[in-house]
Amino acid sequence: MTALSNVSNLAPRGSAMAPRGAAVITPYYEESLAVLERCHRSCQEQEGDWPLRHVMVADGHPRPELAGWDVDHITLPKAHADNGNTPRCLGAISAINQGYWPILFLDADNWFRPWHLKTMVSLHHRHPNADVLAMGRQCALPDGTEIPGMADEDYALRHVDTSCYVFYPSGFRVLPLWGMMPPYLGPVCDRFIREAITNHGLVMAGTNVPSVVFTAHYSWAYEAVGRPVPDDVHDIDWFVIEGHFDQSEIFNRTGVHSSLAISPPCVGAVGTIQQGSSISGPILAKAHTPKDL
Repeated sequence: MTALSNVSNLAPRGSAMAPRGAAVITPYYEESLAVLERCHRSCQEQEGDWPLRHVMVADGHPRPELAGWDVDHITLPKAHADNGNTPRCLGAISAINQGYWPILFLDADNWFRPWHLKTMVSLHHRHPNADVLAMGRQCALPDGTEIPGMADEDYALRHVDTSCYVFYPSGFRVLPLWGMMPPYLGPVCDRFIREAITNHGLVMAGTNVPSVVFTAHYSWAYEAVGRPVPDDVHDIDWFVIEGHFDQSEIFNRTGVHSSLAISPPCVGAVGTIQQGSSISGPILAKAHTPKDL
C-alpha cells in the first residue's frame, strides 16, 4: 500500500489547477496510431507552462507503441461497447486519486487547439465558483475541413460535448456516472451528464471561444459543407435509444431523474429527426461573437 502524502492537493476554491496539474482523459478503441498521436500531441503543445497529464485508456485493444509515450496508459481486458464510457470513468477516477484536477476529457479523434488550457484557466479565473466549465468547439470533417457556425444548444449550454467538459473537485461527484449509466446511453452520454449536472445543482460557466476540434463524422456534417455523405457515417439512431430507455433503471443505477428520451430533440412530423441537435446535426447558420456564457 502506498503511504498517504502529507501534501494536500486541494487548493482553496478559486484555484485554477492542482499543484500536480490537470489531467486529460482519453479513451481509445481501434483508432489509428496517427489519430492517437494527433490527440496526444495537442495535449503536449499547449501554450503556457501549466502542468497537464494525459491519461489514455485502451478499451480492450491496447497499442504497444504507447509504452514509449509520456502518458498514463491504462489497459482494460476487453471492450465494453459503451462508447468509451467505462474507460473514461476509470481514467478519471485514477487521475482524481493521484491528485490531478481539474479533469478534462478528449476523445481520441478530437484534439485541442494550443490555447485550450490557457482559455480554460482564464475562464475559471473569471468564474471561480464554477464547478464545471464548458469549453467551445469547432466541428470539422475527418479530413479537417471546418464546418462553419455553432450549434444553438451548445451556445446556450443546453448541450456540452464530452471533449468540452472541465470538472473541478466540487463537480467530481458526477464523473462516476460515465461508468454507471446504462450502455445504451453511450451515444448520448454527454447529454446525460449535462442532465446530471443540473440534477446535482452544480454551477456551470462556459465560453464559445473554440478551443476543441470535434471530428463530426455524421451525415449532417457532410451536408453542411455540400459534400456527399459516405457510407460509414456514425449517425445516431435516437429511436433505438428511446426504445431501450427506462427511467427506473437509470435512476437505480445513477440516482439521476432523466427525461432524456421522453422528448427527443427536433423530431419532425414524419418521425425523422431534423437538424438542431448534436444527435442529428446542429443549426450551423449562426456565427456568434466569441464570449463567455
